[in-house]
Amino acid sequence: MDREKFLEKLFPLIGGKENTSLCEFQDGVLYVTLKDAGLSDENAVAKLPDVASATLRRGRLTVTFGEPERKEEVPFMANKNTDYRALAAAIVEAVGGKENITSCVHCVTRLRFNLKDLKKSKSTEEIGSIPGTVGCVNQGGQLQVIIGQTVADVYAEVCSQAGLDTQTSLTENLDAEKKKWSPKVLFDVISSVFVPAVPAFAGAGIIKGLLTLFTTYGLMSNETGLYLVLNAIGDSVFYFLPFIIAYTAAKKFKTNEVLALVLAGLYMYPSILNNAGNSISVLGFPVTCVKYSSTVLPILCSVWIMSYIYKWMQKHTVEYLRVVVVPIVTLVVTGLLSICVIGPIGYNLGVYLGYAFKWLFDTAPWLGGLIDGGTRPLVIFTGMHMTLSTIMINNVNTLGYDMLGPVHAVATMASAGMCFGAFLRARKDSNKSTCFSAFISAFIGITEPSLYGVAMRFKRPLIALCIGGGVSGAFVAAMGAKAISFAMPSIVSLPVYSGSIPTMLIGFVISFVLTAVLTYMLGFDEGIEKDERAIQAEKKAVKLH
Repeated sequence: MDREKFLEKLFPLIGGKENTSLCEFQDGVLYVTLKDAGLSDENAVAKLPDVASATLRRGRLTVTFGEPERKEEVPFMANKNTDYRALAAAIVEAVGGKENITSCVHCVTRLRFNLKDLKKSKSTEEIGSIPGTVGCVNQGGQLQVIIGQTVADVYAEVCSQAGLDTQTSLTENLDAEKKKWSPKVLFDVISSVFVPAVPAFAGAGIIKGLLTLFTTYGLMSNETGLYLVLNAIGDSVFYFLPFIIAYTAAKKFKTNEVLALVLAGLYMYPSILNNAGNSISVLGFPVTCVKYSSTVLPILCSVWIMSYIYKWMQKHTVEYLRVVVVPIVTLVVTGLLSICVIGPIGYNLGVYLGYAFKWLFDTAPWLGGLIDGGTRPLVIFTGMHMTLSTIMINNVNTLGYDMLGPVHAVATMASAGMCFGAFLRARKDSNKSTCFSAFISAFIGITEPSLYGVAMRFKRPLIALCIGGGVSGAFVAAMGAKAISFAMPSIVSLPVYSGSIPTMLIGFVISFVLTAVLTYMLGFDEGIEKDERAIQAEKKAVKLH
């Protein structure tokens, strides 16, 4: 088979060549990653000469070659032009006819029938075997016919044929894959909650650093109105952090954002903050008030608990009472749990974690810096780096400084050094271009292109990156470098390290030079092709034209 001629026939069927972000043949199979899967017609692709099958899942088209697979023709296969009348008629008949239907609603994947007499419907096995359905179950007397992504279209036709009024769809997806708890799930939650807030952290942190520099060297008085306003801008992000975390956590846990913000307001309420350190009695139980400004874990845990309470109340409260009953019960129960249990535990957990890192950096700072800096790339690969952000913010709040930020900053500079060394060593123009773009990005703190496009792709540079980050991390930690605020770990955030700037500059040089030299000396195989993740990460790199 002529691959070039095949691709000429393929591209018009998948939205054109410009709609593909990756197109490669591997072991006789063609994999195509699409920018817009809606422009692809997999049925038409399957009919091309030499194609055995074509499958489109999650934006990726997989084409196998050989003799076409023989499949029984199914009259209800869904596509843009499917006529759902026959499928709807078969379902209505199977559930006992329109006279037997009391009501019908649909969720993300299922038709949900409330029937007058379940005995008049066919068995769930028979209904689930109707071509065009995925299955059928009986849950609590409600007959649920599983359709899939086209459920809304089928539902509209069912209502039309059965003479039913259409109802608002339910957002619940009973067929979604249930995620079991694992460290990866925890890291994903923390990352999802913190990533949207990173720009605010970065901007506010640099403002705080600049103000410290200006006042230290007499360039600005801390009694001026300008200082008052700028300091409020820098402080507000961290002081009212519970509100920011409440909103992003509510989005992640798919619960009510406004109720989550009310919980944050409870933590930040003046009478709670002003009684910090004092004990109050709640329903006869002694509770110690805590100052929750700038904290992360208490509100994060509270919104998580609230999401379950809110969902349970929504499900078990009759519709006409939900607007009153659900928020009252949710706020009272979660509010009491937050102040009496969740808040104090979350606050103390954050404090103890901070003290644990402080103990390590006080006892053997070089060892703490070596471990933290050397494992930084691996931590980012696993998604754990955002977990440390909660500890860093808490360190600034409870200790007045953070010792991890400087290590992360020089470790980031090591990524820039790795890319520069790879750029000097590379011989192919395409690799030189990739490495240099990644170098510019890493220099200002964007490390994804360097980690996935260079370190993980070529492997050997990863060794140099870990060594460079570890050595420079050990140096700045041993010299007692500190961050006075949380900020993006890069040279751009230099003002945040006020009081440790000379140490940080030396650390940046050590990190860059050592990693660049080691990368050049170790070399790498330029024949290794980019994988899909490297291609996606490369899109974040700064392009120089």
